[in-house]
Amino acid sequence: MMRTGLIGIESYVDGTLIRSCGEDANRLHKEAFSAGFKHVFGVDTTIDVVKHHGGTDPLIAVKQRGRRPAAVLHSPRRRAAAPPLQATVFSILAAARRRHAIVQALERLPELQAAMIKHFEAHSDRAGLGLQLLPGVRALLETLQGRDDVATCLVTGNLEPIGWGKMAALGIEQLFTAPRFGGFGSDHCSGDTDEMWRDRAEFVAVAARRCADAFPDADIAAHWHVGDTPMDVQAALASGAAALGVATGVFPLESLRALGAPPRVVVLESLEDTEAVMAALGLS
Repeated sequence: MMRTGLIGIESYVDGTLIRSCGEDANRLHKEAFSAGFKHVFGVDTTIDVVKHHGGTDPLIAVKQRGRRPAAVLHSPRRRAAAPPLQATVFSILAAARRRHAIVQALERLPELQAAMIKHFEAHSDRAGLGLQLLPGVRALLETLQGRDDVATCLVTGNLEPIGWGKMAALGIEQLFTAPRFGGFGSDHCSGDTDEMWRDRAEFVAVAARRCADAFPDADIAAHWHVGDTPMDVQAALASGAAALGVATGVFPLESLRALGAPPRVVVLESLEDTEAVMAALGLS
C-alpha cells in the first residue's frame, strides 16, 4: 500500500519503553555479556564493573575490556607511592595495554556478539526476567499501530535479536510496524567509548534508511527519535531527526531540555499520557 506523509517513529528500549527491576534486573542480557566474555576471552566477568547506562552493547564490551588490563597492572595506591618517573612508566604501560585490549575487543567483536546472541536465544524463555513495560507504552504503541501514516521501529544499543527478544518477551513486538526494522548495536561500532552518542546517531540514521527502504513509495514527512537520555537527543539532532525526550530513566527533565527546544526537541515526563505524546509528535 502506498503511504504518503509517513511519519517514522523510533524508540529506544531500556529506560524508554522498558525498565529493569528487582534482583534479576535485565538478567538474561547481562548473562549474555558474561557468556560472551567467557567464550571469547576466557574471563569470568560482568558488565557491572563499568558504567554502562546509555551505552551500546558493542561499546560496553569495548569499555569493559579496555578497563581490565589497566586495572590489573598496578593498584592506584602503588602508583601513587611510586617515584615520578616510575609512575609515568606505569601510566604509559597502562595506556598501551588498554589500547591493545580495545583493539583486541574490536577485532573479536563479531565472535562476542555471536556468543551473546546464542546465549540469549538459548534461554529466551527468561528474556523478560527482571524487565517490565513502562506505564503507557502498550497503549501508545497500540494507538500508533492503528494509524496508516506512522511507521514504528526500535533504535537501541542492544544487539538486534536481543532488542526484539525483549519486546517479544514483554508482549509488544507485534505492535511495531511490519516488516520489522530499526537501528541496533549490531549495526555499527566506532570503538569510541567517550562519545557514545555518536554511535547512537548512526543507529538513528540506519533506521531512517531502512524505513525508506521498507516503504519506497512513501513520502517521509517527519522522523522522530524517542529516548530517555541526553545521548538520545544528541543522536537525533545529529541525524536530522526530531527528538522526543522522556524523563523515564536516570536523567532529569532539565538535562534533556537543555539540549534543545521545540519543534526539534520536545520533552515529556513520560509516555503515560497517550494524548499528550500524540500531540507532541504532531499526531493529535
